[in-house]
Amino acid sequence: MNNWENIDKQSENRLPPRAWFHGYASEAQARTLNRDESLGFMLLSGKWAFSYFDHPEKVPAEFYREAMPEWGEITVPGMWQMEGHGNLQYTDEGFPFPIDVPYVPTNNPTGAYQRQFSLTAEWLQRQIIIKFDGVETYFEVYVNGHYVGFSKGSRLSAEFEISPYVQAGENLLSVRVMQWADSTYIEDQDMWWMAGIFRDVYLTGQPDVHLHDFTVVTEFDENYGDAELQLSCDLRNIAATPAEGYQLLAQLFDGEKCVAQQQHDALSVHSDSRCQFVIPVKTPKQWNAEHPNLYLLLLTLRDNRGEIVEVVPQQVGFRDIKVRDGLFYVNGRYLKLHGVNRHDHDHQKGRAIDMARAERDIILMKQHNINSVRTAHYPNDPRFYALCDQYGLFVMAETDLESHGFANVGDISRITDDPAWEQAYVERIERHVLAQKNHPSIIIWSLGNESGYGCNIRAMTARCKQLDPTRLVHYEEDRDAEVVDVISTMYSRVSMMNAFGEYPHPKPRILCEYAHAMGNGPGGLAQYQAVINQHKSLQGHYVWEWCDHGLLVHDEQGRERYQYGGDYGDYPNNYNFCMDGLIYPDQRPGPGLREYKQVLCPVAVYPTEKNDVLLVENRYWFSALNDIELHVTYQVEGEIIAQHTLAAPCLQPGEKEELHLNAPSLPVGEVFINVEVFKRHATAYSEAMHPLGQYQILRQTAAAREALPVKQFSALLSETRGHQQVVSGTDFSLTFCRLNGELLSWRVQGEEIVGRAPHLTFFKPTIDNHKQEFEGLWQPYHVHLMQHHFRAMRHSAQGDDVIIEVDTVIAPPVFDFGMRCTYQWRITPAGHVSLELSGIPYGNYQAIIPKIGLDFGISKRFSQVEYYGRGPGENYADSCESNLIGRYRQSVDSLFENYPFPQDNGNRQQVRWLTVEDEKGNGLFIQPRKPINFSLWPYSAEMLQQAQHINELEESDYLTLNLDDQILGLGSNSWGSEVLDSFRVYLKPFSYGFTMVPLRPGQSAASLAAYDFQPHSECAHSC
Repeated sequence: MNNWENIDKQSENRLPPRAWFHGYASEAQARTLNRDESLGFMLLSGKWAFSYFDHPEKVPAEFYREAMPEWGEITVPGMWQMEGHGNLQYTDEGFPFPIDVPYVPTNNPTGAYQRQFSLTAEWLQRQIIIKFDGVETYFEVYVNGHYVGFSKGSRLSAEFEISPYVQAGENLLSVRVMQWADSTYIEDQDMWWMAGIFRDVYLTGQPDVHLHDFTVVTEFDENYGDAELQLSCDLRNIAATPAEGYQLLAQLFDGEKCVAQQQHDALSVHSDSRCQFVIPVKTPKQWNAEHPNLYLLLLTLRDNRGEIVEVVPQQVGFRDIKVRDGLFYVNGRYLKLHGVNRHDHDHQKGRAIDMARAERDIILMKQHNINSVRTAHYPNDPRFYALCDQYGLFVMAETDLESHGFANVGDISRITDDPAWEQAYVERIERHVLAQKNHPSIIIWSLGNESGYGCNIRAMTARCKQLDPTRLVHYEEDRDAEVVDVISTMYSRVSMMNAFGEYPHPKPRILCEYAHAMGNGPGGLAQYQAVINQHKSLQGHYVWEWCDHGLLVHDEQGRERYQYGGDYGDYPNNYNFCMDGLIYPDQRPGPGLREYKQVLCPVAVYPTEKNDVLLVENRYWFSALNDIELHVTYQVEGEIIAQHTLAAPCLQPGEKEELHLNAPSLPVGEVFINVEVFKRHATAYSEAMHPLGQYQILRQTAAAREALPVKQFSALLSETRGHQQVVSGTDFSLTFCRLNGELLSWRVQGEEIVGRAPHLTFFKPTIDNHKQEFEGLWQPYHVHLMQHHFRAMRHSAQGDDVIIEVDTVIAPPVFDFGMRCTYQWRITPAGHVSLELSGIPYGNYQAIIPKIGLDFGISKRFSQVEYYGRGPGENYADSCESNLIGRYRQSVDSLFENYPFPQDNGNRQQVRWLTVEDEKGNGLFIQPRKPINFSLWPYSAEMLQQAQHINELEESDYLTLNLDDQILGLGSNSWGSEVLDSFRVYLKPFSYGFTMVPLRPGQSAASLAAYDFQPHSECAHSC
């Protein structure tokens, strides 16, 4: 039977798992924590000889014993598909081959890797270990023609001893890697199917007597004052005779100061010897995600002559996790985990990420108030956990296990509840725990993801708790928390989370996945957070997910394009379902991450009934507000009139206190108090004065605007020219089509404004989070195909003004529902154009719709926008916490949020007025009757709906200005929560309107905004 299809053999000659560490020749070198400086370390990553085969037996026999100089090269770490070998495929859950456990395709894509390395004679005096930190999926190792062993478990480290096979001088390393194995059945995570040596490969040369493994546990006294450092050390001697008189010294350093130490003398080290340390430590600084205080433990092994054999460093954080009365505590403190699910992904290298990218991920998380990460759905590079220790993230460390594909045949627990697979399951948690057991950042072990439930989960839990009783165990599909310590759900709606909070489970509860961050979204984060904040038993939540999994390519014109499922001819596939992250594939934060940051702001500011007083709350879990500065600004009609800086009250976690502002006297107008929250001092992840969040409080509503001064203008001329109605004044003209009622042209001083006639619409380009609504509602009912049917056009004069009313029916083909709508245009001699829009539904369509609004094509010469509304970033009704109402001036280009999968974007809501201007200062000032939504795109709505990739977007010859009365909230229903009721839009009666005023050079929007342009004569109406 093939080893790669034998579930009873998960490896051969692979060494037992142990902690990840390196030994050094001196204390000075050990303090660097730089593995390149460690004793007997040789990195083998880089360029390797490589050849790709579609069948494992096609690898030539000489490959195992001879160099293949004629072969090409490949980069290690890397995925061979990313360098042009084999096929890429993306599925969310389905296996890409028939289910026939334990068999996989006979034509099994195979990569043959070779690397030569040179050893000195000194190396041959050591025990030489080769270590692979990640190989996908099955691999065999050969050295100088000798078979060394094989391993499965793609995202788990594997070590082999190669001492018997190496020689002084040149050595040949050959590695045969196969994409499919029986282990693929439990590595079916939601990501690209790829293969290769995707993490580092290196040698370590260990002295005869060495520290083979050790375990660090910190234990506090009952008052969390003093603590013990408990060490269990495993010493090995590979020589034939025992080594006598060795010493092992454990020293704990706080910087350069040794704060505790203990030594074992006269050790006799046999093949396997153990020694224990219990070291009292007086009032150690505690480790948590807010204060990642780390000590340096140095384990110095000396021989019987007192000479250093090796020095092993380990960063230590004093931290414990306890459960009490159904809640978990870190160092005796209650907390909530505000987290994200994170895959390894790089837009150019796939899963073969480097540590610079991983560190950047962690820095971004910290900068956005995230305190926890779930390593979905497998262990990370061993160095990732050390970075979490250093920067401060609570880690839910998930092991490499998912059998989701069995859900497609209605039997997700098939192998999870099959005792024949117990070894394969249990050894994965063993390898994971034993490798990463010494990291304080890890507070929860997660057994895997979406693999059903059964005997093997129970066996994994028992083994995990046996290996490490100090941490909690999580597995979401243990739905009743039969064996795990934390009960978990995925994508539970806000109402369900509230019910969970009101009727708490005996064990702590988390949402291990929620708020599917696909495309434009997620919406509803603030509403989720309000419920989570309300209930103590809801102790954690993890957004799905961190990063879009797009793969960057360039088309024939050199334009960028992100590829997803189906773009490589792969079928079956789950299309763009991998594009579901808070950051874009190139690590740029998206609007969803900025919203999440605000929702998680650790300092809350609330209004009070007193105009001069705000309420400040400390929402940290471990920190007082002694490093927080508040910048307070007073904004009248969008203009800042005063500002000052205050220190936040020095509150302990959970405390609140009133803050007195000494506000200035306020003029007439709409007044907001804006409060920005800053962290004063620099941290490892941010510069000084790092912003944590911002709040806005309405203190005074707007007064009535002034009446527009009466001026004399030439009388309007309204004339019929064939099928057109032309209304003209001193320096402007508007042309309407009498056949369909459309505005064909609007010229001011000879310049055209109209690029495409304005149309009422109830549809907008579909966002990912509305695809279920599109496919289940809007497409079947042809909402996206609603047609305009002209019914009547009326022309009249009212005083000096001209009124044109157009009646139209907007309805889909096939069905008998729609909207009976009226456009009422009012043109004044001054050239002001008011548009009142109204509609009354008919028929029996009761479901939600995307929007009620106006699609208006305007000239491309407009390049600047100024507005008084919510900004500066895009915002929607259920995703608006990170944007404040104010005055903003932006380029047209900057208003467009370029999602890798084209869709509706760039909305700004609660807009009081806006202008569009060209470079000369000509443009339009738009004043709505009530605040509206607007967006402005260089593309048509049809183009955004049609295009599937960003390089397919073709700019139209006009700008699309959307002036919308109602916009459907975002939700996260690509895989999660529907839009909440309060953010839904229906085909119901509506009316809204606005006045458009030509803007001339030298005119300011603010000066126009002071006046009321709304028509008040008796002839104006709305339904």
